[in-house]
Amino acid sequence: MEDKALETLRTMFERRKMNTTTTRVDLDGVDRINAYTIGNVLVIFSQKDKGVSDRDITNFLEAAETNKYSNGVVIVGMSKPSENVLKVIKSLAKNRIQFFWIWELQFDITTHRLYQPHRILNEDEKAAVLKKYNAKQDQLMSIDSQDPPIKCIGAIPGDVIEVLRPSDVAGVRVVYRNCVEDTNVA
Repeated sequence: MEDKALETLRTMFERRKMNTTTTRVDLDGVDRINAYTIGNVLVIFSQKDKGVSDRDITNFLEAAETNKYSNGVVIVGMSKPSENVLKVIKSLAKNRIQFFWIWELQFDITTHRLYQPHRILNEDEKAAVLKKYNAKQDQLMSIDSQDPPIKCIGAIPGDVIEVLRPSDVAGVRVVYRNCVEDTNVA
């Protein structure tokens, strides 16, 4: 399962035009994990059956800072995170912290026939969209920083996302979403 998850992560990073060189690493002071780097992203597979705790996340972040992994941290858990852990992860989303349940990485969701392509707009495109619709960014519909397609493209809160939606009537409909830390709060 871990090998397939690493393969899916490498595919995601390759689409983002990131380095996908994978190396196994040892992190001092962090127990019951398998750690890797993919490029300059720290990938941590927690081996805990009960799930990742708030304290584990703090330890992972400290290890990432100590070892200078600057492109973020991906945490892969054997079980879904608790609500408290998910809140912590969402609050750290701007720091490029992502959590995946290991089953989410057993296939590439972007290859599914119902997947709607997502893309992060650059600053010029974002300004043009906001001008076209005479809107402020926070007036766009929100999308959660931990939604699977958002994690795939590497978006963080503050990004504007273009989503291509197939339509029987219009062909392809383009919609824009504001990536936020947590849609339950926004």
